[in-house]
Amino acid sequence: MNMKNQIRQATRIGIFAMIMLMPAFSFAQEGSIKGTLLDAQEQPIPFANIVLYYSTDSSMFNGTISKVDGAYALTLPLEKAFYVVYSAVGYKRYVSEVFLLDASSTIKEFGAIKLQEDIDVLGEVQVKALRPQVIMEADKMIVSVDGTALAAGASVYEVIEKAPGVYVDQDGNIQLNGKTGVQIMIDGRLSYLSAIDLKNMLAGMSAENLKNIEIITNPSAKYDAQGNSGIINIVLKKNTIKGINGSVNGGASYNGLLGYQGGLSLNHKAGKWNSFMNADFSRRNRIRDADLYRVVVDQEGVPTYFDQTAQQENVRYSPSLRIGTDFDINDMHSIGIMFNVYAQNADDQFNFKSLLSKYGMDTTLFSNNSINSEFLNSRANIHYSIKLDTNGTKLSADFNFIRLNNRGDSEFSNEYFVAESNIAVKSDLLTTDNPSYYDILSGQIDFETKLGAANKLELGVKASAVFSDNDLQFYIEEGGSRQSDEERSNHFLYSENILAAYSSLSGKINPKVTYKVGLRAEQTFSEGESITLGTTNPRDYFNFFPSVFVQQTISDNYQINYNYSRRIDRPDYENLNPFIFYLDPKTWAQGNPYLRPQLTHSVGVTQTFMKQYNLVLNASVTDDVITELPIQNPEDGTTVFQQTNLSQLYNYSATMVLPFQPFKWWGINNNVTVFHQDFKFEYSGVQVSNNQTSYMLRTANTFSVRGGWRIEVNADYRSNLVWGLFRIKPQYGIDLAVKKSFLSDKLSASISMSDVLRTRRFSGNASFGGNINEIDQYFGQQSIGFSLRYSFSKGEQFKSRQRNTNLDELNRAGG
Repeated sequence: MNMKNQIRQATRIGIFAMIMLMPAFSFAQEGSIKGTLLDAQEQPIPFANIVLYYSTDSSMFNGTISKVDGAYALTLPLEKAFYVVYSAVGYKRYVSEVFLLDASSTIKEFGAIKLQEDIDVLGEVQVKALRPQVIMEADKMIVSVDGTALAAGASVYEVIEKAPGVYVDQDGNIQLNGKTGVQIMIDGRLSYLSAIDLKNMLAGMSAENLKNIEIITNPSAKYDAQGNSGIINIVLKKNTIKGINGSVNGGASYNGLLGYQGGLSLNHKAGKWNSFMNADFSRRNRIRDADLYRVVVDQEGVPTYFDQTAQQENVRYSPSLRIGTDFDINDMHSIGIMFNVYAQNADDQFNFKSLLSKYGMDTTLFSNNSINSEFLNSRANIHYSIKLDTNGTKLSADFNFIRLNNRGDSEFSNEYFVAESNIAVKSDLLTTDNPSYYDILSGQIDFETKLGAANKLELGVKASAVFSDNDLQFYIEEGGSRQSDEERSNHFLYSENILAAYSSLSGKINPKVTYKVGLRAEQTFSEGESITLGTTNPRDYFNFFPSVFVQQTISDNYQINYNYSRRIDRPDYENLNPFIFYLDPKTWAQGNPYLRPQLTHSVGVTQTFMKQYNLVLNASVTDDVITELPIQNPEDGTTVFQQTNLSQLYNYSATMVLPFQPFKWWGINNNVTVFHQDFKFEYSGVQVSNNQTSYMLRTANTFSVRGGWRIEVNADYRSNLVWGLFRIKPQYGIDLAVKKSFLSDKLSASISMSDVLRTRRFSGNASFGGNINEIDQYFGQQSIGFSLRYSFSKGEQFKSRQRNTNLDELNRAGG
């Protein structure tokens, strides 16, 4: 890279950061809630627990106990969404609605709240409050996972697949409202993983440790600009009990192959220390059966037909360990450290039988692909937080070091037969050695303070550096000898540095209108170098990413939010590497070192009716959209699947969230997503517009019946859709789960069955200029599983106002 340009760009972003990092200080205000607890005879309930929770992650903020006359009062910060949980011995828990206080309304009167007696059986049904599974907030949708039967024994990846607006394509890529480029965060921290490594990690994480999934379709300037379709934030359970507590879980599943998982979670909170450890081990399987049909027309117009069947068995052993501790140095300073190690050993058998036909002559080809890979993800995080005053001004810093090691060895063997004869006319064997590693360093500093009584300023800077080394070596095995295949081998180096700064201002325009505006700037330096090919591809670009959010309360039963943001999606590192991955001698995937980042403008409107029904409208246009295309060579009949930049993608979507509770023991959450996609690009010298209006329907039914039983029935349907050049057929499925609690809810057992009807089959085709690509495959989603979980604690439960949980601490990774 040109050093003068680097200095110029670094100076530009440095000046921008200095302008945004000019804080202002002021005093914050507090609000309060008050009310009275009564029993069915309207007598006061003394010494009951009243606990205040943040609605964003259901972490505890504050609490107290009711007085002799049943009265209580609590203070809380303004501009934060909360809900209250009331509980007392001999009475059922009561959960309030979500509420938010501001400068115009600093006191909320709950009045007299009656708690029901804890009667085990009422008729034939046990009455039990069902917490809403989907909660809409101004800037995100929260999907409640904790305690659901479908989470028991499942992986985090399997739970994300069922979230509103989420769709997983045939390659395991996560899409949101019909768009790729989803950024995955864990407890607000970026994962820094490629798409395939991220999928493998989430598939190895137990959903037993999940609390919520947050879906943020238009993130604010505080978040990295990466991810054109938004952010999915995985919120893990937090420790809110003094002393020692934890859980142990285990289970098994079967989808044609046996899988199992087990885990141990320990938390210890004493004095100023809050420490944790999560250890998991799993064996998870992926099986696939596929039928593929292709027609490739040569330059003379003569077609070659490919009729293929394929079977895949992938077995992954995944141990992981998360340990960390937080320490409150004093009332103003706290520090936390976390280590996360995730490993995976995978065996993959992917075998093809292909019937090739040209000029009426048939050839049968058997291709056996055997891949063994070892993956290790090691991560260290240090977090430091400083409260600069007692009115909400604070400064925090996060530093991450991540090392990813991946080594894969594979064999690709091929045997050719004339028609259906038993005599091989040709055979070949390729082997590979594919070691790679990534070093990732990042540091971020965030500052926030109040401006006046009703405004908040947030500022921050971030720097990250990535270096990767991938040395893919191909070998030809023949006659017992091994020779290096120079044409296929490739040694690739990649480096990337990103400097970023952001500023965000939020507050009130009037009592019914709030706002949040932000601006983020990112400077990127990257360079991909193929040592084998002797090529270098440097990149240097600077972008601004504005965001605007406006929330308007029309009435108590109608609220509307407006938002706009600009986002970027940089290519995955492995997609920039021009390596070749073979399926058979006529089909392979290859990286593209010339991929450009895609940029997206998004606007959205969210309407909330009756405080529970939501309609979310979004529109976006993406330039240089990255997607995979089949590139067919008519001379030799080969097909290469490669990520490339298309011209534009226009996307329009509407998501409706429709909860319904016909009875106290039956809760229903319905969501409907309708979206229109239009891909515009040039393919084989012709302008193409591939478009489709699609929809997804999901319904989740939860039944709480006598004896501590919980039953869940989920169903979904996805219509036709398009992606790049492909048109994809509809699919649907049904999932069932049953959960039973024992020993005062300390022990729970679950049985679940996914894709009961075995209908989640992926089918799609791409036809252009006489060339045809058709695929029909099933990934073995149908499975049955069993899970046990035992929770234990030895410590002090929350009983008084003195038991407080600091928000900064709760937002830390692994806290």
